[in-house]
Amino acid sequence: MEEPDPINIPAYQRKRSINAKARKKPAYLETALDRAQNAQKKSHKKRQAKKRVPRTYSSSPTFDEIPIQTNVLPSQELFPNPFNDAPAPKKSEFREMKTCGICEGYFDKIEVAIIRVTSPIRTGNNIIFEKQDGLFEQEVKSMQIDRKDINLATTGSEIGLKVYQKPTVGAPVYKVIE
Repeated sequence: MEEPDPINIPAYQRKRSINAKARKKPAYLETALDRAQNAQKKSHKKRQAKKRVPRTYSSSPTFDEIPIQTNVLPSQELFPNPFNDAPAPKKSEFREMKTCGICEGYFDKIEVAIIRVTSPIRTGNNIIFEKQDGLFEQEVKSMQIDRKDINLATTGSEIGLKVYQKPTVGAPVYKVIE
């Protein structure tokens, strides 16, 4: 078998073979021990798979399993806690809201607003629209993209949303944060 002509070998193969030769020790520098180790490496190419040991977890008691001490002190019987019987505080009239889109259009006959979404909206969220003489709020019951119902509208999508009143086109749409 004749040796391949180095001119006909592609450059990347020539370079690789030169690098491989440079990494390999010359035969006159190898000792008998090195030759024996190389031969042993070639014969044992397959590696033994390590046995996988399953992890064991210590089970800590859950919150329900922890015993709760219900010792009542005598002072607690004489002086009851005034905060236990106090009425719950009223819900604030102010609500936090976040811009979730822009009203791009409105279809009168089917009462649908087109919204370009800037923050995700889910069915069940409360949404506040601007209209000519104020604001109105409604719960999202159905949304559609290309006439297909969806439960989550992601940022950048345009959705059709059934509304009860006509919103102002071009106005921002807000999501009530609970």
